[in-house]
Amino acid sequence: RRSERASLDPPADRARSHTPPSAMAPQPAPAGAFDPAIQGLRVAALAIACYLAYDIRLYAIREYGRIIHEFDPWFNFRATQYLADNGWAKFSRWFDYMSWYPLGRPVGTTIYPGMQVTAVSIWKCLNALGSSYAMSLNDVCVFFPAWFGAVATLLVAFLTKECHGSANAAVVAALVMAIIPAHTMRSVGGGYDNESLAVTAMCLTFFAWCRCLRTPASWPLGALAGLAYVYMVAAWGGYTFVLNMIGLHAAALVSLGRYDASLRKAYSLFWLVGTAGAIQFPVVGLAPIKSMEQLGPAAVFVGMQVLEVAERLVRRRGLRDAAAWRTRVNVYCAAAACAAAAVAILAPTGYFGPLSVRVRGLFIKHTKTGNPLVDSVAEHQPGTPDAYWRYLHYPFYVAPFGFIVASWRFLRTMSPAALFLPLYGFTAYYFANRMVRLIIFLGPIASAFTGVGVGFLLDDAFENSRELLAGVFFKKSAEKKDDGGGDGDAGDDADDKKKKKNGDAVPPSPSPAKPGKKGGKGGKGGRSSGAARTVDDATLGEIWKKKVTDPLVKFYDSKTTRGVRLFAAAYLLVVGVRHVPDFVDYSHEMARGMSQPSVMFKGTLQNGETIIVRDYVDAYEWLRDNTPEDSRVMAWWDYGYQITGIANRTSIADGNTWNHEHIANLARSLTATEERGHRVIRHLADYVLVWTGGGADDMAKSPHLFRIGKSIGHDGGTVDMYEIQSKFGVDRYGRPTPMMAQSLLYKLVSFEGKVSEERFQEVYTSKYRKVRIYKVVNVSEKSKRWLADPANRLCDAPGSWYCPGQYPPALAKFTGIIKEAYQMPTFHRERMEAELKREEERRRRAKEAKAAAAAEAAEAAAAAARKAAEDGPDAKTEL
Repeated sequence: RRSERASLDPPADRARSHTPPSAMAPQPAPAGAFDPAIQGLRVAALAIACYLAYDIRLYAIREYGRIIHEFDPWFNFRATQYLADNGWAKFSRWFDYMSWYPLGRPVGTTIYPGMQVTAVSIWKCLNALGSSYAMSLNDVCVFFPAWFGAVATLLVAFLTKECHGSANAAVVAALVMAIIPAHTMRSVGGGYDNESLAVTAMCLTFFAWCRCLRTPASWPLGALAGLAYVYMVAAWGGYTFVLNMIGLHAAALVSLGRYDASLRKAYSLFWLVGTAGAIQFPVVGLAPIKSMEQLGPAAVFVGMQVLEVAERLVRRRGLRDAAAWRTRVNVYCAAAACAAAAVAILAPTGYFGPLSVRVRGLFIKHTKTGNPLVDSVAEHQPGTPDAYWRYLHYPFYVAPFGFIVASWRFLRTMSPAALFLPLYGFTAYYFANRMVRLIIFLGPIASAFTGVGVGFLLDDAFENSRELLAGVFFKKSAEKKDDGGGDGDAGDDADDKKKKKNGDAVPPSPSPAKPGKKGGKGGKGGRSSGAARTVDDATLGEIWKKKVTDPLVKFYDSKTTRGVRLFAAAYLLVVGVRHVPDFVDYSHEMARGMSQPSVMFKGTLQNGETIIVRDYVDAYEWLRDNTPEDSRVMAWWDYGYQITGIANRTSIADGNTWNHEHIANLARSLTATEERGHRVIRHLADYVLVWTGGGADDMAKSPHLFRIGKSIGHDGGTVDMYEIQSKFGVDRYGRPTPMMAQSLLYKLVSFEGKVSEERFQEVYTSKYRKVRIYKVVNVSEKSKRWLADPANRLCDAPGSWYCPGQYPPALAKFTGIIKEAYQMPTFHRERMEAELKREEERRRRAKEAKAAAAAEAAEAAAAAARKAAEDGPDAKTEL
């Protein structure tokens, strides 16, 4: 690099470069001499990071086999299997009647299909490569999180390099991202969940967005960022965070005066391509232009067009100063008036959708969202310092230093991409602080900040070592003594090289005024524009630079300070290296703990023997092998996905939680007394499954069941958890309250309670008593047949695939427990009303015809009687 720069140096510099070697001080090796070796080490480190990311996610597979984990992954696998067996056409119109019985679920319009499509595509590609690479669909889904965990690790390195410019920082970020628990928490082998793909798609979108801001000519890559965002939309409902993050970044750049045509073009391409792709998914629909939580980025897009219109008017008219600002203000006011008018017109029509309950929970106190179903989910609780330490460990303490370094880089360079990391870190920390589940957003940025902090120390240590060992400062001192301080170009070249290496632009040096000129262009005897100005003419920024910044920079680059910096960096790096084994061991320990699937886990017997408890899998397999295929199983919604996925039986509710009233009806049935609960359950289910045995069993969840059940119905009551537990709970000695002791749930779960065999018969108890299954006695076959009849479904149009079910008529009389859980479609309601009117008209006409016939008969009889009277007694007798 120095040899290339030599051809561009001024003549004086080139003359010095040709000074005989004997007259020159010893020179260090060129900075680029070791670049191939260093680059090779970095590539090797990235490869190691990808391998570590893959390897740490295989604990579950090694210990439990190739099995799907948790709850939601079972639905994802079932949906993937359906897509592979039936193709996209049927998948997009799939109405699943085995879930959310008897309502059903329109899977095709309520799923984010990105993971299913990706997994089936990988499965088909592997099988197309031949038997050596062929894998079962189950195995592809099991390994899917580990594969994409490695890809996300690589993308974090790219994002860090793009935003900060340091290759060392990128390598460290990748090594941290590979094993940080905040990432592995949702991407262990077998954890076939949306987040395992979504984090990868998110990092890809962020990298593509920052890449399109690198130079003014990079704006076409905004389309690539839009396509990556579409993939993110297909992967997970958390796409709103990605959309708002990029919109916030663009708005911040405009606010800080970094607006230009390339930014507008890049963001416009991103928003247009992304929105056009997002609305293609039925689960999203028109939310990007209607939902309150997505209107912010849309407003940024419109605002940029308004800014561009104003600037073009100013340039076209050649306006300056006050006139230019008057034009801008007029345009802004006109745009604001149009926006206000549009809002005033559309708001009363219900065009703008409200904030979702989960999003509203990010801005108000937990348990105050107004939806006890959302409040009952443990993942929706606020983040705590313990949670940060648990999922971030040492990077939680290193990341703030990286945040400072990244922020300082933006302030120093004003690079658009440099602002992204600090903004991402601040936003992700806020949302993780509001909802512990969103700590997953902190995984990439905590890794990036750790890389930035450690990379800064490495870069600074290497640079100071090179300068000190090369004797640059001794050379400068000798040259100043010989030349009187006139030769400063060598130091300038070194500073320029340092700035270029760090990705900073080197500003041109101001041209001093030439002596002998009196006025130049400014007129005879006048002061030219390039002449040196007095202190009175200097701006505040120039004075600050001369009096404060320049002395600080000179002190910062002095020999003594460089030595101190080198010692401090070396000390911090040594201390950090000592903690690396602890972080690695902790991450692996966490990975082992998070690799236990919920359907089985490791336990220790009293004799110290370690066993694998398979109670949950065994219970579901018992249902699959010992019950009729059309059996309906009632259980709390947590287990719905496993009932349909493993047992292949119909469930009442599951983790989709799309219908609050239906889940509340389920909760009211379980928390009611045994007699009242059975009256309802016999119309909906053939079996009842409960989790027992302590821990996260149904007794532990019972306060939430009671609270959710009380949120609907005519006797809806308090939602205060403390008051609920005093009414419906157990004390610390395990004694139930009177209401709890009488509930069906307590009698089904507790081995101290007992249900009547005339209503429920226990047919299965797992080996370690973790699961109990009861057969419902006296099931209503009439309701079961009514629900199985397609004619009783509420289709949204004749011949449509979208045909939700409804509750059987027999439940209409149980208003104390059951509330209507599905609103009849408008078309179906209008059709039923029209049929009712036609039936009433038919009855009216039949009644009128009957009355007319009766009147005619009466008139005929009267006429006959009159005639008989006129003909005499003989005719009357004949009559």
